[in-house]
Amino acid sequence: MPMITLHNVSKAFGDNRVLDGVSLNVEESESRVILGGSGTGKTVLLKVVLGLLRPDNGSIFVDGAEVDLDEPLALFEIRKKIGMCFQMAALFDSMTVTENISFGLSRHTLYSPVQIQSRVDECLSLVGLRGTGDLYPSELSGGMKRRVGFARAIALKPKILLFDEPTTGLDPVMTDVISKVITDLRNELRATTITITHDLKVAFMIGQNISLLHRGSIVASGNPVEFAAIQDPLVQQFIKGTSEGPFLEDSPPKR
Repeated sequence: MPMITLHNVSKAFGDNRVLDGVSLNVEESESRVILGGSGTGKTVLLKVVLGLLRPDNGSIFVDGAEVDLDEPLALFEIRKKIGMCFQMAALFDSMTVTENISFGLSRHTLYSPVQIQSRVDECLSLVGLRGTGDLYPSELSGGMKRRVGFARAIALKPKILLFDEPTTGLDPVMTDVISKVITDLRNELRATTITITHDLKVAFMIGQNISLLHRGSIVASGNPVEFAAIQDPLVQQFIKGTSEGPFLEDSPPKR
């Protein structure tokens, strides 16, 4: 059974259908990358998986349980299995690194203060930030903030990690560091991961399977070798990064 299943999922905002019949299976411990241009519905896809948005049609299953916003207790159990890594880290500016990472631990576990500190130290070590616990977000670089966000996301030992544009705004060196951290976390935790990005290099570095989301639909999927060989004009234009082709052609809003 796949760890994450989306079946015929659609979501519209007014006249704009952002997701249009998306079906997707992500297996246990798989690293799936969702590629796509800006405004193609990638972040919305993560939000329906997490139960932050209600789809207009279709169904989502996580670890065998349906994501149902009308069942808050069941939804809470599903969310405990998911670690969300936000695009700009979304740290609490008034809290130290340790306080940010321990936020969920102090509210959702029975850990003692010593156990919480031990888990925080372990998470910081996993993302290569040992010894930074007393710093505030304002004292961190952009890449460090992302990694603190990752540490917070793994603190409760989730089965699933969702990464929302984890390398946006970072320089090439830090992009490479973040990509390796994501791969290391998946390998170390045996977690299922979905990473959304428009960065082709990142996709090929971390993805075991890659899907292209275009105008609300999955138009192509495959492992990196298979994906690169797909001759669909949309896929080839995105890979080559050229301005001419069907990728930028206007289309009326889907209703």
